[in-house]
Amino acid sequence: MPKVSVVLPVHNAPGTIHRAIDSILAQEFTNWELVIVNDGSTDDTLARLKDYEYEQARVYSIPHSGVARALNFGIKMARGEYIARMDADDVSHPQRLKEQVLYLDSHPGIGLVSSLVQYGGDRRTQPGYAHYVDTINDIVDETDILNRRFAEAPFPHPSVMFRGSLFYQYGGYSEAAIPEDFELWLRWLHHGVKIGKLAKNLLTWYDDAHRLSRTHAHYAMDSFFKVKAHYFKKWYTQHPGRPKLWVFGAGKEVNKRARHFEHAGLRIDRFIDVRRRADLSKFIYYEDIPRADGTLVILSMVSDRSGKGKIIDFLKSQGYQEGTSFFMMV
Repeated sequence: MPKVSVVLPVHNAPGTIHRAIDSILAQEFTNWELVIVNDGSTDDTLARLKDYEYEQARVYSIPHSGVARALNFGIKMARGEYIARMDADDVSHPQRLKEQVLYLDSHPGIGLVSSLVQYGGDRRTQPGYAHYVDTINDIVDETDILNRRFAEAPFPHPSVMFRGSLFYQYGGYSEAAIPEDFELWLRWLHHGVKIGKLAKNLLTWYDDAHRLSRTHAHYAMDSFFKVKAHYFKKWYTQHPGRPKLWVFGAGKEVNKRARHFEHAGLRIDRFIDVRRRADLSKFIYYEDIPRADGTLVILSMVSDRSGKGKIIDFLKSQGYQEGTSFFMMV
């Protein structure tokens, strides 16, 4: 039986599927199987996949249903102890499977391991995505992963390897209209699954213009905030004392984000602004917030890059602790 099942869903990717599969064939670790799920491709992707169908690689075709259903199907077909994710437009470095297997074998308490990734796009034309890669590459420590879990996924989806038993213990990918990977990480973390991250570049993450995270409604900001609100509420309802909730930020976009938390049944008592406002029942000037005393949790919903760093530094100077009394939500 294979130690690792590499699960690769693909839909209409004839230009990149060869390099993705070839990168698995070139792995230094050899006890793997490749489970390819053709998600209803309408071009010649399936014909190209036939070139790779042999004992270690199996190709399944299903009606086009989306990446979440394709992944759930692929994992059910998998026979390996560990599941490694792979996308049709990325490249796994030769050491990837070896390094991640070694980590999970030597850390039995860890359920999932990721890695740093090399940005495969053009930093000049897509600086925003490049900055995102740099940001998540800076999140390596398990505590940082947990503390920043609501801000954004701390690792690219195709960089992970996890124990297959987790799929059956805590459930697989949601097929609802939400970001399936982000929801899965928050759900598993909620159930206490430990996550590790190797401080090594083990995957090249390409920034394709047609990547689903860029084009599909499931990955719109509102969809992310529905998931964030749902799992933050789970954390909050287990918090002793039920502290008041204040939101750092003001304006139209912040209101839209905060509304998801209110729809989830959470009460936002005040908004913290960098300007003094006349309505003191709703707004408070940031310099007037009280020092941390356990009665208040602050949710930062400011998306400005430089502003986020200043907010973290300021809140820490007032005694607030990230992951306990304040959370970055963007």
